Order: sequence, then C-alpha cells, then structure tokens
Amino acid sequence: MTYQIAWVQPNFQQGPREFNAFYLPYSAGVIWSYACTDPWVRDNFECTNMVWRRDDVETVAQGLRHNHVVAFSTYVWNHQYNYAVARRLRELAPDCVIIFGGPEPAITDPDIFQREPYMDLIVCYEGEITFRRVLQQFETRDWHSIPGLLINDHGRAINTGRSQRVESLQEVPSPYLTGIFDQIMRDNPDVEWNATLETNRGCPFQCTFCDWGSLTYNKVKHFELDRVLAELDWMAQNRCGFISITDANFGMFPERDNIIADKIIEIQRDYGYPKTFSVAWAKNQKREVVDIVKKLLAAPGFNQGLTLSVQSLDVGVLENIRRRNMEMSRLEEVFELCEQKNIPTYTELILGLPGESLSSWRDNFWRLFRMGNHTGLTVFQAQLLENAEMNLTQKAEYDIAAQTVTDYFSGSYSNEHVTEGIDIVISTRDLPFEQMLDAEVFSWYINTWHINGISTVASRFVNRYLGVDYSEFYDQLWQFLQSDPWLVKEQQEIRQYYTNWMTQGQIRHPAIGGIEIHGWNLIHRTTLNMHVEQQYDRMFQLLEKFLQRYRLKPGLLADVMALQRRYLIAYSEINTYPTSIQLDHNIWEYITTDQELTSAPVNYLLDFPEDKSMSFARFLELFYFARRRNFGKATVERLA
Repeated sequence: MTYQIAWVQPNFQQGPREFNAFYLPYSAGVIWSYACTDPWVRDNFECTNMVWRRDDVETVAQGLRHNHVVAFSTYVWNHQYNYAVARRLRELAPDCVIIFGGPEPAITDPDIFQREPYMDLIVCYEGEITFRRVLQQFETRDWHSIPGLLINDHGRAINTGRSQRVESLQEVPSPYLTGIFDQIMRDNPDVEWNATLETNRGCPFQCTFCDWGSLTYNKVKHFELDRVLAELDWMAQNRCGFISITDANFGMFPERDNIIADKIIEIQRDYGYPKTFSVAWAKNQKREVVDIVKKLLAAPGFNQGLTLSVQSLDVGVLENIRRRNMEMSRLEEVFELCEQKNIPTYTELILGLPGESLSSWRDNFWRLFRMGNHTGLTVFQAQLLENAEMNLTQKAEYDIAAQTVTDYFSGSYSNEHVTEGIDIVISTRDLPFEQMLDAEVFSWYINTWHINGISTVASRFVNRYLGVDYSEFYDQLWQFLQSDPWLVKEQQEIRQYYTNWMTQGQIRHPAIGGIEIHGWNLIHRTTLNMHVEQQYDRMFQLLEKFLQRYRLKPGLLADVMALQRRYLIAYSEINTYPTSIQLDHNIWEYITTDQELTSAPVNYLLDFPEDKSMSFARFLELFYFARRRNFGKATVERLA
C-alpha cells in the first residue's frame, strides 16, 4: 500500500501584495528529503502536496483530507493558520495522522494536547531523524520508542525524551537539488520566489529571547560546501530574488564563509539574482567578519542595505539575555564603510528586554548615532516565544507582562482567513507600562526626524561642528517642537494608539494614504502623513528656526538647510532628481568623513535611485516596507 503524505508550511508574503513574492517551504522540503533517504519510506510514501501559501482554510483542509499523514511546520507567523487547518482537517479526516513541528508548539506545556487535541504527535527540536522514524514505524504505530516526540495519549502528553541529532549534515539531501520544489514552481510561474539558505546549523549562544540554540543543541555543524555552492547556483538559475541565509552566525567560519560570499557575488554578476539577501552576522569579535561584510558590500549588485541585529547595546541587558554582539569598534567600522559606499545600514533593536530601562533605551540610539548608524533603525517589540527562556523563566524573574496582539503580522504578513497573534512585552520590572509608552513615543520621534531623514544632515553637522551630542540636540529639539500644534497632535495620537494596541491587542489602525499602519510600525506614521499632507516645508521651517539657537553663520546655516531639504525626498519632487546643488562649504564630506570643513564652492549631485514614475501609493508603500533600502533619502555624490 502507498501512503499519502502532505506538508503545510505557509510563509508570509514578502513586501507589498503586488510583489507576489513568497518563500519556498524549505523546512518541509529538507525534512521530507531526509525521510526519503530511507528506501522503505521512499517506496511506501507519496508526497501529494506542499502548502506554501495561506489560502482559504476550508479549501486547504478539503484538499488534504485524503492523506494518511499531514505534517505542519509551525512558526509565529503561521501557527494560528496551521491550527485552524489542522482543526478542520481532524473533522474531515478522523484517521489522518496529524504531526506538528517547528519552534512554535509549546513543547514544555504538559497540557498542550488539552488545548490542541487534534494533534497526534509533536516532533521536538531537530526533526529529521525523529520524523523519518515516525514514518518508518507508521504501520506499527510504535512511536513510544522514538526519542524526540510528544505523543497525544488521550489528551495526556507523553514525552519520549531528547531527540537524536543528525550526526553529519552531509546525510541531509538538499530539497532544491533533489527537485522537491520543481512542481510547485512549474505550477506557479507568476510567483517571485524567495529562498532559504542553510549553510550551517546550530548556535553556540543562548540568547534568552530566542529558542534557536535550544532547538539545535547549540553545537554548530556544517553542510558540505559544494552542496551550498550548488544550491546558490540553483537559486540564481531559478531567479530567486531574495535569499534568507538562516545561519545564526554567518561569518564565524571565515574560510568557508568567504567562499560562500564569493559565490553570492558571482551568481549575482552572472545571473542578476539574488537581488538582495539577509544574513545574521556572527556575534563575535573576529576581524574576519568585517572583512566578509566589506567584500559583499563592494560587489556592484549588493548595495541595498546591510542588516545588523544588535537588539541592545546596554552591557547589563546583554548579560541578562546572554547576548554577545560584534565588538563596538567593528560595528563603527562597518557603519563607516557603508556610508562611504552609499550603502544604508539597517539596525534592529528590541524594546522590552530584561533589564532595559527608559534611560538605557534612549542611550541605545545615541550610541548608534555616535558610531555612524544614521540610515536605518527599526524597533521591534520583544516577544515571548513559546519555548524561549525569557518566556519560561525570566518572565517571572523580571515581572514581564505581555499582551497578545492579533494584528502584528497583518497586511502583507497575513490574510483575510486567519489572524495571527503574538505575545508582546508591554511592561517589565525596569520598564513599567507608562515608561514603555514613553519609549515607544521616543522611538517614533527619533525615527521620524533622524532615521527618516528630516534632520539627519543638520544634527550630524551640529554634532561635529559644535560638539553638541545627539542626546542634547534631540532633547532640545523635542522641547522646541512642543510649540507646534500639528506635531503635538501627532505625538498624542501615537501615544494613544500604542496604549490601545498594548491593552486591547487589536484596534483599527490609522490608514495613511491607503496604508494601514500597524502597531509595531506606527513609527512611520508621521513621515507618511508628512508626505500625504505635504508638510515638508513646515518641518524644514521648524528645523531652521530651531537651528538658529546655535548661531551658525548665515551662509553656513543656509548650506546645511539646502542639503538637508534635498536629502529628504518629497514625492512631489521625485521628477526633479537627479539634481545638483552648489554650496559654499563641503557639508557632506564634513559630516560623513574625517575631512575638515572648507569654505569654497562645491557642487553635489543628489539622486533618487528608484522608478521616478511610480504612483504616490507606491511611493508610500515602499517607504513603509523597504527599510533596508534607505528609501526616501537621496544619494549624494560630489561633482568634479
């Protein structure tokens, strides 16, 4: 008899809906490819379907009901959807074996099957060996002898112990190279596919907000280098526009990671793909990490941004979460290099980590600015992941309170059928609720003015020319702006929206130019409003009036404001780019390099490196989504 098996791993859509960009279901593919290394499994099981997109629950469940086994790969962005499909599938197919895996099922919860009775098995931790053994013993159902399972015994969870880890990753075939995704891609030629690249597995660190290390037993193992290089060739040949490198610490093995970096540069040059990629850089102090970054950034095709996930810069917070960032001097070097090459940096901070106070949170921004991070900085609310230490033990230790919000993955990250929910931190011992709101408002303020480009040139000039620290500059600007009714109203509404979001879990968010601004991205609200309501002049008038307190020479102030006005791009002016401006001082070199300020005529070319015929809605959409691309700010080049 041939047993039918199907997989469910819907990922979120990448970017606006018009992009039609989706991830291939890598986790399902790699576990299925490993299972098929056993001849009996290969001969007795037939894969009928891999669900990679969030279609209607009823339609999907009906399509799965004839399978003997359905396996769900479950993450924070699809867990409610997976639960809904599995719940309906159980009604339609009572005898189907429903198996869950991935980081989301709460494997430490003894009552998991009381809450989710439709699950038969949960595969815990690394899943390849455990899942293959489940299929090997499918006919006998003797699963109690298989390590790495939670078994639903009439609602009682039976834990079969720690799972066996794959001894050598060379045993795991590539789902790309074995053709597992070929049919999906043939059936959906209009989709812009994104791919997941796993070059190694494991993480030697144990950040408490993450469950990565615990799920992979910490020890790092490598996939064969030739296999990784062949996968990159496959991704380029199949026009995968975005590659997500899932290594927890890319660059920690410099010799092989340099070769991988060279390959990425090669395929982009030869095929034009990938368009860009994301990577979590090694959390160590090795010089070689910076060298790999330099190599990738020097390649002509990869100038859309570099992601740096620092989470916090406070020593105490980092100790609490057992986090090791790249050394500060190395970070500063990367920021400097990126600026020299007009490459935006995209830095991530997490609000609500254990030990983070309002003071330390504000200081994170000042330290990043001093190091040279001025183009991209996104704030994420700390999440309580089901199997992470911060949820299991630190929640009580640090008096962490959470709210389930059901619109975190709204918009392009969800669909109309099922709303995902995630537990976000709304207060801690060191950051009570009202101070959390203060931190949210502060993040909105700094992103609006500095990161989104309204005052970036001006603040950097004042910092270097007069030695005014960013903290002093923006504290004074904040007080000054309290006299402007339009901005005060924006501030009040931002605070109210965050209050409602963190207490109610779901609210109707403001629609700005047709875009619904959801909770964690409310920091973009005012900048989008500024474009919709054409408040550019108002902002720059306020800024220029504020700068008068520093008693800059009139010609110097005029030069700073001229460059500042053209650096931030208004939609109504995109057709005027590229544009040149003549200044009497070398303002740009002065704020971006170690050149001294000179008083001599200088010409700058400023450009908008995007489609200048785009619609207003498209402009706003890209501003909202494309954080890594430094969208909405001009490139600056000195003319001879």
